[in-house]
Amino acid sequence: MRTGKPAVERDPGRGRRSGRWCSRLDRGRRSGRGPGALRLIVLLGSALLLASCATRYQKPDPFDDTALRARVKTVAEDGIQVSAVIPNRAEIEAIFGADLTKKNIQPLWLEIRNDTDRQIFFLPTGLDPEYFSPLEVAFGFHKPYSKEGRAEFDRYIESTGMQLRIDPHTTESGFIFTNPDQDSKLVNVDLFGLKWTKSIALVVPTPDRDVPDSYYERLVRTREGLVFEDVQDEARLRELLEQLPCCVTARDGSRGEPLNLVMVGSLTDIGSSLIRRSYRVAPAAPWYLFGRVQDVSLNKQDTWVAAQPHTVRAWLTDIRFQGKTVWIGSVTMPLGGRFAGGSGNDAGPRLDPNIDEARNDLVQDMIYSQHLGRLGFARGVGRVTTSKPRATQGGGTYHTDGLRAVLLFEHDPVSISEIGNLGWERLVDHYRTQIDRGDGAPPGKTP
Repeated sequence: MRTGKPAVERDPGRGRRSGRWCSRLDRGRRSGRGPGALRLIVLLGSALLLASCATRYQKPDPFDDTALRARVKTVAEDGIQVSAVIPNRAEIEAIFGADLTKKNIQPLWLEIRNDTDRQIFFLPTGLDPEYFSPLEVAFGFHKPYSKEGRAEFDRYIESTGMQLRIDPHTTESGFIFTNPDQDSKLVNVDLFGLKWTKSIALVVPTPDRDVPDSYYERLVRTREGLVFEDVQDEARLRELLEQLPCCVTARDGSRGEPLNLVMVGSLTDIGSSLIRRSYRVAPAAPWYLFGRVQDVSLNKQDTWVAAQPHTVRAWLTDIRFQGKTVWIGSVTMPLGGRFAGGSGNDAGPRLDPNIDEARNDLVQDMIYSQHLGRLGFARGVGRVTTSKPRATQGGGTYHTDGLRAVLLFEHDPVSISEIGNLGWERLVDHYRTQIDRGDGAPPGKTP
């Protein structure tokens, strides 16, 4: 058998065709119609084709909102009535002519009836600090429309938006375009007028949710099963708080992170304050207290910029102070913070050892929420120094001044200068003792 070049390379016909094609390219370069010019022609042709395919926006047919209104939640206080509901995915497409959920936008229908003699204004930032403006929403869905179609779409989306001014004895309604909540959404409505402010909160179920049972529904069942001890004086409250377990546990009973946070107030007042500082309900690795996993977990969330990855886990206690529920919990963050590459939901070795930092950050957030009435510190796990850190289940360690922050929330706004001090433990004294002595603390109470 003769050997030589592969037949495909000896094919004279193929060679001649290749030569003719190359010569055409060469002539194209000399005439200014080479590959670059050809690409330009293709791009121009594609642009013209797309322009010919772009359409005008067709305004949706009038929407039958009977089913939507049947799910509306309503709260009325002092002459102001607030109603809210979240449409499901099919309703969203029918209302807007576009599936807004594809851009992670959750429209919330809101209605505010003002039966007072004052003019009031609605502040949507209190509902969602990262809410979308109507034209921002419209811009995200411009692609299939012509120039005229985009303008029509803009006008329609703007017409569905909520008006921020509510005149005396009138009603305004419309949509606020929010970031999605997978569980129930705590809708916080901040209103202000001349020398007047008011906040109204309500819980609105999220349709099409993945979770079979919302945290709010679980909390209602938990509260119904508790026998509360009603406390009126601060001394007794402090005594009960210092008798609570020191730490959370894993399912097998091994000790985890300290319980360094107490919140006193209604679910809506506390929840509204957390929302104002970008905390949202979010899943977290399970820790246990009182024989049950955390009643609610939250972390700071920001869609566009990395937020502080703090995780809050909270449990409802059987204590009630001056008619308000008392929650105990932990606030932590992962080692490395925003550079850790995680959400802060994992237990164990990812825990930032300086656990007081996360606690103090949350205290500052709640001060700026402007619904914190009083602030103090009570004894918790006990002092743990950096030289003798304490291990947690999973291999993590922590050090702490041993205190738990106690936050008492009010329904009405409180300026920073009006926040009261419980006068229990002074944070500065424990810090100085920890630095001066540099020794460990006696073990805290077991769960």
